[in-house]
Amino acid sequence: MAEKYSSYSMIKRLLALFVLVTFFACGICFRLFYICVLNGGSFVKKGLTQWLRDLPLIATRGTITDRNGVVLSSSYTTYDVYVRPADLENKDETARTLSNILELDYEKVLEKVSKKGVSEVKIATDIERDKVQKILQNYKSGIFFTSDTVRNYAYNEMLCQILGFVSSDNIGQTGIEKYYDTYLSGQNGVSLVEADLKGSTLENSLTYYEDAINGLNLKLTIDFRIQSQVEKLMAETIANTGAKSVSCLVTNPKNGEILSVCTLPSYNLNDIPRDDMSALNKLSRASTIVDTFEPGSTFKAIVTAIALEEGVTTKHDYFYCAGFRIINGVKINCARRSGHGSQSLQDGLKNSCNCVFMSLIQKIGAKKFYEYLDKMGFTNGFGIDFPGETASVLMPLSTVTEPDLARMGFGQTIAISALQMVTGFGAVINGGYVYQPYLVKDMSLETGQVVYTRPVTTISKIFSDENSRLMREMLFSVVDSGGGKYAKVEGYKIGGKTGTAQKYENNAIAQGKYIASFIGFAPYDDPEYVVYVVVDEPQGAYYGGVVSAPVAGKIFSAIFDIYKLNKTETEVKSDTFKLPSFIGKTLSESAKICGELGLQYLVQGDGDYVTNQISAPDTEVSKDDIVLLIFE
Repeated sequence: MAEKYSSYSMIKRLLALFVLVTFFACGICFRLFYICVLNGGSFVKKGLTQWLRDLPLIATRGTITDRNGVVLSSSYTTYDVYVRPADLENKDETARTLSNILELDYEKVLEKVSKKGVSEVKIATDIERDKVQKILQNYKSGIFFTSDTVRNYAYNEMLCQILGFVSSDNIGQTGIEKYYDTYLSGQNGVSLVEADLKGSTLENSLTYYEDAINGLNLKLTIDFRIQSQVEKLMAETIANTGAKSVSCLVTNPKNGEILSVCTLPSYNLNDIPRDDMSALNKLSRASTIVDTFEPGSTFKAIVTAIALEEGVTTKHDYFYCAGFRIINGVKINCARRSGHGSQSLQDGLKNSCNCVFMSLIQKIGAKKFYEYLDKMGFTNGFGIDFPGETASVLMPLSTVTEPDLARMGFGQTIAISALQMVTGFGAVINGGYVYQPYLVKDMSLETGQVVYTRPVTTISKIFSDENSRLMREMLFSVVDSGGGKYAKVEGYKIGGKTGTAQKYENNAIAQGKYIASFIGFAPYDDPEYVVYVVVDEPQGAYYGGVVSAPVAGKIFSAIFDIYKLNKTETEVKSDTFKLPSFIGKTLSESAKICGELGLQYLVQGDGDYVTNQISAPDTEVSKDDIVLLIFE
């Protein structure tokens, strides 16, 4: 019995031992599976860090040029100098060489190269290539270099909102630099070398290089020659008018290319005011793309084209302006309080008569009007290759009242961006096509090989060729003999429309604050350029025809010179005469004099007598020129 009990006890012990061994074996197997399979990659990396030392090789960021290859943004290489103390044969000699070439304090360099227990020590940063070459000529074992790139903007403030800037790590923060960051930044490389735990390079070790892949180069649609002239004229405009800001867009209505864009005030891309983020955020906004405003009377060109396309009016229709209209009990004034009387559609556009466009948009109807805005891309934006594009600000269709709709007819109670205005206007005069606007023409490798070309994208066709031709004809009359007369360029046919919009603050009219604008096109028969000039809160004169149209005319003149465009007509200059003084005269007296001389006039203010005038007395003028009479 004792033998039976002893045998049973032995079996239990063996079984327990077997279970225990099996348990530990399974634990070891699971641990090996976890280490080798589930987490093998991380342990390999940890192992590599024990015997490999790496130094980054920074990719060169791609260059940005204008359409003709003028470099706007580029990068240059700088170098950081390191030493591996464990590899230095003569620390004193190395310190003396580096301190002499790099113009550093010898004692501080010696302290760095003598450090123990470290793999690498950084000696200097942002070193130029010539100093690196001098170090290499006096090369000591244990000295290493890494490269980095610094972004440089060739023309400081030019195109600052569009180009944007990068962070200290060369990551795009705003503008084109941000939108195309993936393509511009490239891919960094690395330099690996075998070393022991102390950081000493192993004997007969191999250095492994993974070359950096440099970023792609971008060619913009911008024309540097036009941009230079626009920037110059915008600077003059903001200085002459005392405006809060000025903006300009020049586009090609035949394909959506943006040829020039400028907003002032601006800032220096090579000296970014990072210490004042509020100011930087404001100055770096590409307002022509990301901000909206009430366009005022320039929008009448779009309303007219819609009315023609819908067949609710013709060139031969006549309208009556009494100086105001009462709509659902609400009195809405025309710009000329005394009224324009009976006038044709073309006269209404020339005179910028609000009453005409209140009538037109009521015939169009809110639903149909909103449908056109949607087809033009105003509702959701165009998808331009730029961050932060805004859509138009519209009242919900269900809440639009008749007075609201009437005001939309002359560019109020609706807010759009400058980009939307030029794109919609382009469709009015180019045969009816809405093209997607864009800023980058193509992308290429360092070798010059083009790897991507931006296609021209048509969003919609909304106006007929005939109605577009008719719009060009009527808009030409605005510049030839209407409110846009100061945009004329001798020998060339230009069409366009002026705009003067009141600004609103806290849901009320901001007294004395206006947006003066002008939008125009050329050449007349086959438009290739649309120019839009916006002056925000000019001081003194604030009419678009007086403030913005002359600037647009100068921009057109510069474009004609740049592209050597032939004159399309021989202009016969009318006899000139000296402008008389209107100061001290009443409105009726001034109107009588202007009528006798064949002058047109605009009125600013509501005083009893003229206190100032533009142009000044004794200025040489011609018949049909415009004089601004200021009553205060």
